Amino acid sequence: MQVVWYTAASIDGRIADAGDSLAFLDTIGNVAGGEDEWRTFIESVDAILLGAGTQRWLVREGYALPHRGLPIWLLTHDTELVAAAAAADPAGTPVHHAQGDVARVLDGIAVAGHRRTWIGGGGDVAAQALAADRVDEVILTIAPTVLGAGPSIFDASDLPLRWFRLAECRPHGGDAARLRWVRDRRAATG
Repeated sequence: MQVVWYTAASIDGRIADAGDSLAFLDTIGNVAGGEDEWRTFIESVDAILLGAGTQRWLVREGYALPHRGLPIWLLTHDTELVAAAAAADPAGTPVHHAQGDVARVLDGIAVAGHRRTWIGGGGDVAAQALAADRVDEVILTIAPTVLGAGPSIFDASDLPLRWFRLAECRPHGGDAARLRWVRDRRAATG
């Protein structure tokens, strides 16, 4: 199973400011074909791995779920948060309660038959997946801002060395840039 971390960040690698605001995303600007690009990405994944902090942020901002219709594995100890997410779309979006080791959770998603999982947030979940060497692709939009503080793309202080190969680099929405890296596991052995 492939795991992709699709997100946006400031120039200094922050996915939110110190107050968990994503207002910096407004600096990206409109992207010609952006809606089609997003639709193509969503059609390429068949499961979402989501952290509790991201789910709480979604709820605070008026969104019940990151995307309706795709099964979600919500990584949290908070059973009430899972119940509220499941109740947001009981007929169309399965929400699975996940706890513990991210690698085991990803193994469970694979056993359930999913082929491509989106890490829908946040940086802590992405860091755990990276540490377990389970991140196969990173799609990152860099906003033309510096935040100075807040959670980072891979929000952990001690991560192992991982190599990625640049697969795409282009302007995206005015002064922003879109980067896509693919995990290069050969680099570690060669």
